Amino acid sequence: MEKKRLFLFILLLMLIVNTACDSKSGTTANQYKDEITQNNSIFLYNISQQQMGTYDKDSFQWSPLYEQDNLFQYVFDHASNFVVSGHSIDNEFVLLQVSNDQKKINKIFDLNNDKDCFFPLAHDGKKYYYVLYEDEKNTEDIKRSIVTIDQNNNLQKIVSTNEMITSGVIIDETLYYTVYKPEKENYTVYSMLLEDNSQHSMLIKEGLETRELYKFKDKLFFSSESKIYNDEKSFDKKHENYFVNNLLIQIYSDSNNDMICSVINAENKEVLDIYKNPINFEIHNNTLYIYCEGGIYTLEIGG
Repeated sequence: MEKKRLFLFILLLMLIVNTACDSKSGTTANQYKDEITQNNSIFLYNISQQQMGTYDKDSFQWSPLYEQDNLFQYVFDHASNFVVSGHSIDNEFVLLQVSNDQKKINKIFDLNNDKDCFFPLAHDGKKYYYVLYEDEKNTEDIKRSIVTIDQNNNLQKIVSTNEMITSGVIIDETLYYTVYKPEKENYTVYSMLLEDNSQHSMLIKEGLETRELYKFKDKLFFSSESKIYNDEKSFDKKHENYFVNNLLIQIYSDSNNDMICSVINAENKEVLDIYKNPINFEIHNNTLYIYCEGGIYTLEIGG
């Protein structure tokens, strides 16, 4: 009798495990199916939540596209045709492409493993560069590379390194990127000519407090906890900072814990306007569109 009970218990356990595995693999397989938005909705990245979602232009409401815990999306700057998506624990990173009209999204690249991950690094509007972490869970021997994904959606390595590359910008075909130095607890900036087959890196600056680099009027800007700066100019730094045309657009939480979007003339630092509950923004035909919970606001910015 006991043997029969044990056999039934093992059989039940196997059934539960197999069902769980099938459920997980099914969820993974269907997570990134091709999507088309309905009615007057667009695919829109939520900057503060680090998630891709849909924004209804009639109700002015945003909702996440992938409602799974610990699943996040990463983009170049504030928005891009290319969106990296991955799980903070299980990895399974993929690359998604959003159509120019923001009505379609589909998966174009898949790492097809749970060991590696990759993140956006920098782009010049034509070519997009990523940081690849191989065997990311093996903290003693993580291999890192700067990579691109070619027109056939194959991964191409540009340079391999064991250093912790964290942020980057491209100016005049030169990639500037920061590397975290754990022994010093700060960041170092290097540059690399993208057309140089030698893949030689040049030291630019050491001892930075924070990783973020910025580009304004084709000039490189560094950052600290409170400032964005170079030898000629500085700006107050917020949680998220974007230089677009002659604007500095900042998204942050104010003293009341409300999400705020400030639009600043980067030439004279004049605050042009402030908006509450921002999701993201775009520029079309010299008009800035700020998508918020509760409304879409526009600001004419000139040529």
